Amino acid sequence: MAESKRRRLAEDDLLKGFDQTGPSGGRLGGFFAITIGASLYAWHVAFSFGAYGTLLYPFRQQLFVVAMVVLLGALIMRSRTRIHPWLLALFAPPLLLTLVRLVFPASESGAFSTVVDRILLVATVAVSPIVAWVVARLLAPDYFTLPDRRAKIAVVAVVAAVTLTGYAVGRLNDRFLTCGDFQVAGDAEPENCSHVSPR
Repeated sequence: MAESKRRRLAEDDLLKGFDQTGPSGGRLGGFFAITIGASLYAWHVAFSFGAYGTLLYPFRQQLFVVAMVVLLGALIMRSRTRIHPWLLALFAPPLLLTLVRLVFPASESGAFSTVVDRILLVATVAVSPIVAWVVARLLAPDYFTLPDRRAKIAVVAVVAAVTLTGYAVGRLNDRFLTCGDFQVAGDAEPENCSHVSPR
């Protein structure tokens, strides 16, 4: 009895990390790696947006870093890659927005720089889906080689569920966390944080 239980545990794909030795191995290790990585990031963004009602500056800076890495990487590796110039141009708005804000600080900006800033902000939002697609292709190539459409849809569904849950928990943070939790983490207190510990 104990031996058969040990054998069943040894055959468990989840315990083995889907090392592809079992009958259901396939590329499901990649499925979980992608889903966990994407869900952790999505939760953080969604929770912060739910708690504070805005996209916090670290996430905006990450967009700048991604755009900069792709543009510089494509230029440096141009002899070894085939990239359309128009696609690279879509990564320029986040960089230009940062440069405009560097040259024209908010405290000293005039009408011209304010208009340029707004245009670049709208352009950055507009290109974000394409930037996200390219980044997904680069950071999670296993997603695009998952065994079937069902696995791909499952990744999106799980990440979407985590994102919505993260937003809800952030929005209702007073039911889960206290103002002290945010203070200890070094974060600003959301407007609706609770000074009383949740049950």
